[in-house]
Amino acid sequence: MSITLYFSKVNINSHIFDVYEDKKKLKEILKKLYLNIKEDVSYVKKNLNYAENGETYIYDAEFKFNLINKLNDDTIVGTVIKTSTLFVNQVNQETGDRKKIPVENSEVIEFYFDVYKEIVTFHRTNRFGHAEFTEAFQELVNKCMSEESEQYHFEVALLREGLNVEDIQKQLKTIGNLEILKIEIIPPNPDDDLLDEIQENGEEYITDIKEGNVTHTSTIFTSKETRGLNIDAKIIQEEFKKISKIHSKLTDEEATRNGYVTVEAINKSGRLYSTNKNKAITDKIEEKPENFMTFATICKKKIASVVNSLK
Repeated sequence: MSITLYFSKVNINSHIFDVYEDKKKLKEILKKLYLNIKEDVSYVKKNLNYAENGETYIYDAEFKFNLINKLNDDTIVGTVIKTSTLFVNQVNQETGDRKKIPVENSEVIEFYFDVYKEIVTFHRTNRFGHAEFTEAFQELVNKCMSEESEQYHFEVALLREGLNVEDIQKQLKTIGNLEILKIEIIPPNPDDDLLDEIQENGEEYITDIKEGNVTHTSTIFTSKETRGLNIDAKIIQEEFKKISKIHSKLTDEEATRNGYVTVEAINKSGRLYSTNKNKAITDKIEEKPENFMTFATICKKKIASVVNSLK
């Protein structure tokens, strides 16, 4: 049975302007990341779930790095364990009555992290999905790097098929009557070619955010008017133009694909839109690898293939 692989981009956020100044800083930071990832680092997240009777309840889910193996080529193979409480049915065989009892459940996702390519690949389980893994990996990475004397922060985004601004606006107009529109931008984590271009000419947007030490912008438009937001209005169009103006050598598609840009909206009926719902970039393994080294060998080739296809 084949296994679907997902890919997430690991973006330096807190020290990105140091990287823009000096390319060598990128490798220094990534080397620290490679050294700091370790077993038993964990965090707990509170989740909301629904019972059969419609009532809600909150439960804790713990996520933890486990079985971390660091390879000589600066890559890491390991697992993330999600442990949470499930409420399952227990039937009284004499009366037929059912009641919910708590049972601890663990889900395990195996991952391969190519540190210098800044990409982690992984497969999901039924109760531990690709979006949840990506969030968990970000939290665990940041926890590992918070132990440094100088703390580092990373943003991790699932690689998805990119969208240009025109496509995004068409999709927003399709759902119509927008009550809320949010546009978020983080500084790009460039490859060598784009980094050279930024160092030579940061252009207006990158120069401005660098001057302000801005590592995340979030603009929200809200309308209580019955017709909703007019996304063709100048005030909203100016915000969309920022996506194309991050840098002339960075396309809209690359920006949305790599998680530098996120656009989300809610219409008057409560329908949600997000560029984070666009189709994920995936690949397949024909069968489960016998051991972690085989998994690493396969994933190394898969990441190289993805990187080449995105150039």
